[in-house]
Amino acid sequence: MTLKTKIFNSVSILALAVSFFGLSNSQAQVPNANPWKNPDFIDRFIGTYTPRVTVEPRISQADKTYLEEELLPALQSDRVAAQQLLISKVAEQDSNASFDMILANMYYQNGQLQQAVQSYEGALKKHKQFLRAHENLGFLYFQLGNMEKTLMHFNEAVRLGAVDKNIFAILAYLFFEKEQYIAAETSYRSALIYEVENEDWEYGLARSILAQRKFQDAIGLFDRLIQGAPEQSEYWRLQAEAFLGLGDTASAASNFEVIRRLGTISAENLVTLGDIYVENKFIAASLEVYKEAILKKGRLNVERPITAAATLIEAGFVDEAAEVLAEIDSAYGGSLDSKLAFDVKKLKAKIQAGKGNASASIIPTLEEMAAQNPLDGDVLILLADYYSEAGNFEKAEFLYERAQSIAQYEAKALYHYGKALIGQTKYREAIRSLERAQDIDPQDLVEEYLIAARNVYRAVR
Repeated sequence: MTLKTKIFNSVSILALAVSFFGLSNSQAQVPNANPWKNPDFIDRFIGTYTPRVTVEPRISQADKTYLEEELLPALQSDRVAAQQLLISKVAEQDSNASFDMILANMYYQNGQLQQAVQSYEGALKKHKQFLRAHENLGFLYFQLGNMEKTLMHFNEAVRLGAVDKNIFAILAYLFFEKEQYIAAETSYRSALIYEVENEDWEYGLARSILAQRKFQDAIGLFDRLIQGAPEQSEYWRLQAEAFLGLGDTASAASNFEVIRRLGTISAENLVTLGDIYVENKFIAASLEVYKEAILKKGRLNVERPITAAATLIEAGFVDEAAEVLAEIDSAYGGSLDSKLAFDVKKLKAKIQAGKGNASASIIPTLEEMAAQNPLDGDVLILLADYYSEAGNFEKAEFLYERAQSIAQYEAKALYHYGKALIGQTKYREAIRSLERAQDIDPQDLVEEYLIAARNVYRAVR
């Protein structure tokens, strides 16, 4: 059930019908077969039209006499005739907006929703600040799926002084959908004042707070929701997002594992869990969840496990990366598009390099890839590394310089070039290259090579 459905279900048909006649919930009763013959109902109905400052039309004595002596008797005996009386009445010049309101209510009760809309709008043309007309139109437009009109009329109703938990809840939902998260939070809080234990509204509040990146507050709210409904995996998942926002990957991993045990974890969340395990050097665990994610083939964006393999390679776990790529080959076969197939081929070349299996046989493949995508700095650097190890440093140097000219790869190319220069015993040039790389993108590994290069350079001078 969607949040919209949950909210709207909370607005019962009885509550709507009662609100149409301006009666409070405490006054609502199970109606007689013909409520218009009930003196208490009639008294309350007529009392509805006691003016409330500017938010209700002022009822003249003539209007009250018409209600008591013509309209109510007709409603008691023949509602079709009563409706015709009202149609004639609202057409009169300067007729009271209250009659448009009564006619709109009758249309609604008859299921004539478009006519009800027109009559409520007619009431507002005669009395722009008619609070109940704005409220009823808001509910009706929400029922009809017109969210912009719902928002407009409920906003105006609140401005005029409406205090209704369901209006606040629907406003909160609409604000959230429009990514107006502060307004959504405020509206959910207003609704919860009147129904503190409403789980759906508390969930909406937690989501609104999370969307504002108020992670600690969101964690507390999801704690409360989880205590009440620990089987709801969505609560665990969103709390995990909040933990990740705070950088608390261990707590996020715990939440993902709970969802995993519940059997509802998504492939995307499995990949995130695997990334956390790689970051914390739990490689066997990461490999297990990456493989589990790939098995959910139909529900996974394949870019995520490809990125996971790249993460393993960068962390130095090339054998595990090879297993992930093997799972991708098994699950997706030849169905990958050209870009993703290119990425997989590139990662396999990196694995060969990481295993120390550089050979001349890989160079034609990399040359073809470089021609296919000349702005892929990773391929240029990889090809340069192979040429450097194969003894063709001039060719390697040319490729490193090409990679450096691509802004997003400049630091990486300088780092690899610096390492290659060390292999050529060109320590001074290597130091300059590594220093430039460190200036652009400081990395611990680059700093280690830089310190080593400086030490060797001092020793051989």
